[in-house]
Amino acid sequence: MIETLNIPDTQKQYYRRLLNENPIRNLIERYSLFCAEYEDFARKRLSYLPQLMQNGWVPIVLSDEGMNYAFTVGLEYSFGHPEILIASPSRPARLLDRMLEWFTENVENGGCFETGCDYAADLKRQPDFSDIESNAIFRPYEESDADNYPCGSLYSFYGYFADRNLERGRLPMIILELDFPVRPAPPGGRLSSIMSAPRWQEGNEGADA
Repeated sequence: MIETLNIPDTQKQYYRRLLNENPIRNLIERYSLFCAEYEDFARKRLSYLPQLMQNGWVPIVLSDEGMNYAFTVGLEYSFGHPEILIASPSRPARLLDRMLEWFTENVENGGCFETGCDYAADLKRQPDFSDIESNAIFRPYEESDADNYPCGSLYSFYGYFADRNLERGRLPMIILELDFPVRPAPPGGRLSSIMSAPRWQEGNEGADA
C-alpha cells in the first residue's frame, strides 16, 4: 500500500528496499513519513506505532456487543509468529490483555503456539488464569471472523509498513476463544448472533444442522 501514498516513485522504491534490508529501520522511517506528511492520519490511526517499535508488538484491546477481545499487532512482523487474538464473553478485557502478554512473552523467548493444541494446562499454572475450566485451543483466523472480530489496525499496519494488501478475512492470525456459550461459533454475522445462538449440547451436535 506504499503505492497509494502521494510521494515520488524513487521514495517508494527506497521504502520497499528498506523493508527487506532493515525491517526495524523501515518502521522508524515510514512512521516519520506519516507524522510529517499525514499528521492527522498518524495521530488518529497510528498512535500505537511508538510502542510497537519499542517492544516489537502492541496489544489492541476492545469490547464489542457483549464480547471482549484483545489482539496483537506486529507479532508476525517482528518475530515471524502469527498474530494472536483472544476473545471471551465473560472475562474482562484487562485480563485478556494480561493473557496476551503471557503468550507474547513465550514467543519473544522463542516459543511457538500451534492451532489445534490445547494450552489450558499451561494457562492454569498462571495465578491470573487458574480458573480456566474449558479448553484453550487456537484455531486459524477465517473469513467469517472478519465480521465477528474487526481488526482494522492489522490491515493498515501490514499495508502501510509491510506492503501487504491483505484481503478481508486473510489475516496472519490465530484465535483463542474462551468461555463461549456455543462451540463452534456460527459463521458470519456480528457477535450478537453468537451470544443469542442456542447453547452447545454434548451429544446433540446435529440438532441445529
